[in-house]
Amino acid sequence: MKRSKLNNKNKDPQDKLNFTSLVLRAVFLDGSIYKSINEQPKAVLFALILVCITGIAYGYGLNNEPLDIPTPTFLSFMGDERFAMVTRMGSIILSWNIWSIIAWLSTKWAFKSTGSLIDMFRSIGIAYAPGILFFLAPIDVPAISGTLGEGLLLFAKLWVFVAGAQAVKETAGYKGIYGYIPGSLTGFIAWFLFFNVVP
Repeated sequence: MKRSKLNNKNKDPQDKLNFTSLVLRAVFLDGSIYKSINEQPKAVLFALILVCITGIAYGYGLNNEPLDIPTPTFLSFMGDERFAMVTRMGSIILSWNIWSIIAWLSTKWAFKSTGSLIDMFRSIGIAYAPGILFFLAPIDVPAISGTLGEGLLLFAKLWVFVAGAQAVKETAGYKGIYGYIPGSLTGFIAWFLFFNVVP
């Protein structure tokens, strides 16, 4: 009995993950985070929360920009602004799903990786942490070509892309520069589709 209590006290500090440490380590591109969250059920919940926060940030950040598609008549009760916000939020959540599935399929069969589908969901979801910067998109301070908010929006998109590519590399267990290829290819599909096709 005493020995089991002692073992619990001496657990690796990485086992005691919290939301703040996940966000900060993902934002600062700490690749070791993706190994430490394997086999941690709580990490899936954290990933889902992060993706939802990123989706809300994206919807809010582009709230002043009209959506290119009209509001369907059966959803007219929402109004154009709410429909645009919900659509953008949904695009982030859908991009997380698509990116995770494509990354898992391609790394499993084409690149012979060891990561599971749930590991990809965990890792890529946590890699969406830099997307919190989408909240700053409405900043209307003039900058070089556009506004500071537009620059931060683009910067956050690129940061999510880089963090996601690293997440795929680490989760699949690849080494060196070669390991970024699957993450970059699969990330480009999700990033392009859901950050550019759905403006």
